Amino acid sequence: MRPAYSYLVFVVAIGCIAASGSVYLMNLTIIVLLHALPALGLALLLGYTGQISLGHAAFYGLGAYLSGILSRDLVLSPWITMSIAACLVGLVGWLLGWIIFRLKGHHLAIATLGFGIIAYVAFVELRTFTGGSVGFIGIPPLSLFGYELTKDIAFLPVAAAACLAAIAMSSNLVRAPYGYMMRSVADHERAASSVGINVASVKRNILVLSAVLSSVGGSLYAHYIGFISPAPFNVSFSVKLLLMVAIGGFSGVWSVLFAVVFITVITEPLQDLGYLDVVVYGLLLVVISIKFPQGLLFGLFEMARAAWRRVSATRSKAPA
Repeated sequence: MRPAYSYLVFVVAIGCIAASGSVYLMNLTIIVLLHALPALGLALLLGYTGQISLGHAAFYGLGAYLSGILSRDLVLSPWITMSIAACLVGLVGWLLGWIIFRLKGHHLAIATLGFGIIAYVAFVELRTFTGGSVGFIGIPPLSLFGYELTKDIAFLPVAAAACLAAIAMSSNLVRAPYGYMMRSVADHERAASSVGINVASVKRNILVLSAVLSSVGGSLYAHYIGFISPAPFNVSFSVKLLLMVAIGGFSGVWSVLFAVVFITVITEPLQDLGYLDVVVYGLLLVVISIKFPQGLLFGLFEMARAAWRRVSATRSKAPA
């Protein structure tokens, strides 16, 4: 599908969901759109730059807590606190990249996992600021022209606009010359360095961008729900984001959105499993990485096309 048609289909789908008037459907769509932001950031980092991260839930949570604390305790506009949170989380991403990108492979994965665990423990233990496991309440909603966006029908266009902007930016980035630099770093760092590419700078810059996207998603989530607790920002969510990128084929922008929809839908029946849901996500990640290395959507399309070819061949060989 051409990019212009993809944007049109996206806008039409959001319009149809809003017109349906279904509160459940709009709520589910908003969650999908907000989760798409950190998933897109991880796709840029992992799929296009080749750097694994198991701590993206920390960026998502930092954006939520920073914006929530600043807007409630300092009585600042949520739009301002979201910008401040994005800048601070981007700085955290830059500092983290300066430290961890000295590592590679499974060492890098363990380092990012450690960062995610440290952030989660901080969300739980810093009760004075975060409310601990009880949660952080009283987060003010977003407002536009004096109108508070407390209803789903009012918040849906904001979430859709943020997601659409992230998709457009990511699509333009991967098609730009910088996108080729990212791919070269993912394919062979030494070869990229030999032609003058600053490999360390590329990896840090993409991590910062990925952290900022995650922060914006977390901030929007906080102001949409009005209450946050550490539970949504644990390691399980990082694994879920990794699964979204795998289902999307690791290097796809629009396919990541499909993956977020898929994971969000199957999350509903898995809620009864409690913490065991991460086991299901891990198994799905293994199966999809082996059976559908180019993504679930593309893999299902190829399977359907192969089945159609077999049926057509059988019909052509059958006697009249």
